[in-house]
Amino acid sequence: MLIVDDDAAFREIAAELLRARGFSVIGRACDHDEAISQANRLRPDAVLLDVHMGTSDALALTTRLIELDRNQRVLLTSSDPGAVTVDLVHRCGAIGFIAKADLVETDLDDYLCR
Repeated sequence: MLIVDDDAAFREIAAELLRARGFSVIGRACDHDEAISQANRLRPDAVLLDVHMGTSDALALTTRLIELDRNQRVLLTSSDPGAVTVDLVHRCGAIGFIAKADLVETDLDDYLCR
């Protein structure tokens, strides 16, 4: 799993949460360029991607990550539960959207495991 978020504290909390739930966190990125670089280098099975990262367009980044590896699963997240619509999730190729506050209680296997 690659975690992409511009908030370092959230990256650490998310990594801890994911590890506690049995996922392997192999990398972290803070912006678009680092996410592409890490995805190319690490080839993660899945990416947890914050929708609101400064000037980065997370939906365009999702499309780019999936172009790099069609098998990669991108799960969008945000502190804003209304950050994206279901239509936008599908158009960019993400597997879904979960608000950050809901990450603790959501069964992530439904999104991240094949």
